[in-house]
Amino acid sequence: MLSTHEDIWLPHVKELRYFDRRFPIRQGTTTRGRRSRRMAIANHVSARLRRFSVTKVKERLRFRRWSDLGWEFRYLFGSWDDAWYASLFKPAHPRIPGEITPAYSCLSAEAISHVHALMPEVKLIFLLRDPVERAWSHAKMDLARATGRSTATVTDAEFIQHFESYESRIHGDYPGTIGRWLTSFPEGQFLVGFYDEILSNPDQLLIRIFRFLGVSATATNVPPQVRARISPGGEAAIPAQLHRHLAGLYLDDLTILAQQFNGCPREWLGRCEAALSMGRL
Repeated sequence: MLSTHEDIWLPHVKELRYFDRRFPIRQGTTTRGRRSRRMAIANHVSARLRRFSVTKVKERLRFRRWSDLGWEFRYLFGSWDDAWYASLFKPAHPRIPGEITPAYSCLSAEAISHVHALMPEVKLIFLLRDPVERAWSHAKMDLARATGRSTATVTDAEFIQHFESYESRIHGDYPGTIGRWLTSFPEGQFLVGFYDEILSNPDQLLIRIFRFLGVSATATNVPPQVRARISPGGEAAIPAQLHRHLAGLYLDDLTILAQQFNGCPREWLGRCEAALSMGRL
């Protein structure tokens, strides 16, 4: 939706994943050393190669997006460094450039400090989903959708192991994410929005983001497809016993968020407390 605005430019690849691959994190500690650096580069190159397929080239040609082909060439063969990353945004001028990579929410303080050194005036948008729902969706995607299994065939033990994994927990650690980013950036450059707003009032959320970015923010800037549902996931509800387990994992975080923000986080906390109370009946 942001890319439809005449004053905003985003690359056609949604997740560039530069900073999280340059500063890989394992179990809360930035991986160091030449070996980890080589592994990070290898993973990044592999990810780029997967994007440069015959199918994708044909897609570019079909839509006659010649500029995308040039961009893809730089993306694939450019040197993997800060200058290469900056070069990916050259087509934006004079529009405001940006990118969307959810994994940046997990960056360490060291990585965030590096981002600040490169672009101290960058504006940051962090959209939060109920962490219980996020963890359930993440587990379904990894354990069922990605493996071709049905949700019903995944055991509770498998789900719980995924809920408690480092990757799932760090993606749901919203207080930690907000705290790390606000250590380097002022609050005025950090906008927090909510997934619930995408469902209930996407027009106003988009206008709020436009205002935050300093571009024209009227109803005419909101594309008509803003309420279209894109790539819907499975509709399987969280079983009660798993809901209680997730509620226990995120109760403290939701309590903190409910104190920081009105609206959605308080509703999330209410659902969390209700799930836990049902387990005590």
